[in-house]
Amino acid sequence: MLLDSYAFVKDTRKSYYEFYSEGPRGRIKKAVVYIRLRGIKTEAYNLSFGDWDDAAQTINDKAVTNNADRDKILVTVAFTVLDFIETNPEAFVFLQGSTESRTRLYQMNIWRFWKEINVWFIVRGFISDRWENLQRGTNYSSFLLEVRK
Repeated sequence: MLLDSYAFVKDTRKSYYEFYSEGPRGRIKKAVVYIRLRGIKTEAYNLSFGDWDDAAQTINDKAVTNNADRDKILVTVAFTVLDFIETNPEAFVFLQGSTESRTRLYQMNIWRFWKEINVWFIVRGFISDRWENLQRGTNYSSFLLEVRK
């Protein structure tokens, strides 16, 4: 399946990626960074994503861009995950939206692209204080991707 995405630039020293959203609201810089989670036994990384705030030099994960390219942005972020695991094959990737509606959007897109995702990853969802293999019809508060061996 060919999926439309943006080209991204990466800085592997920081596990940082950037790309530009282009649409009716202009050209908006987006950033994705994989941050190592401390205090757990596995090599797990939080995927942090959003608009890049030049003034604060940080990601604004609550920004609402409305640039008419949501799907293209989400596919681009997914491609950064694939790129990240190429150099970090033992890594688990933790996903949680900055709001409940964004987490729900991630879940809908996981199911939308399940055939492709399931080839690469074992996906677990967090609910009721525990991780479980993803099940349709269940709303999860976060997700954990593990590379299939």
